[in-house]
Amino acid sequence: MEQTVSSIADSVREMMENVGNNVTLETTSAMVTSVTIQLKQFFLSEVLSTVVLVVSIIGILTNALVLAVLILAHREYGSNANTLIANQCAIDLFTFLSIVITRVVIHSLGILYRGNQTVDDIICVTVGTSLFASVGIMAEKTGLVVITLERYFKIVHAVAHRKYYKSWMTKVGVALPWISAACFYLFPEIGTTRVVNGRCLRRAVWPTPGMAKVK
Repeated sequence: MEQTVSSIADSVREMMENVGNNVTLETTSAMVTSVTIQLKQFFLSEVLSTVVLVVSIIGILTNALVLAVLILAHREYGSNANTLIANQCAIDLFTFLSIVITRVVIHSLGILYRGNQTVDDIICVTVGTSLFASVGIMAEKTGLVVITLERYFKIVHAVAHRKYYKSWMTKVGVALPWISAACFYLFPEIGTTRVVNGRCLRRAVWPTPGMAKVK
């Protein structure tokens, strides 16, 4: 954000200097248009960031409430579906918390690389790419698929469900979203995201050209 403000300020300063130096009207008009576009982009990004923060905070509150109710009612109304739904709420809560924490860190501290490759790579992976939010989103999708399949077999194949469904299957259904998110996002992101020449390159640094084809 500070870089954007600084860029806009530099453009305005340059425009004023050009006006003072009697630069052509076309040049001044082009610079005014450039500054206007930068201002619009800046305000749009700020509005979008604010909306994301508000929605994320609401998501944290609602999912925390639902998760607390499901945990408290588990002994009396516990079921396979309730366990999977509670897990889904935990995933949503994790995702929204990750978004809020990442946004707050970026707006308050910014993303500063200090020249230490290891530290810079950690900052790039955790903050620069919104890694944990991406992991949460992937886990959410898989969790919804698990719940859908469990409900489908429970309703459409009720007899087979009662006969063959075991408690360990629920545990697998809880673990599967987290495992899939780790395999599809967490590990590949950690292994292929690096800071190169001061830029955070997401999934751009692969050990071999052949491995890069898996993208």
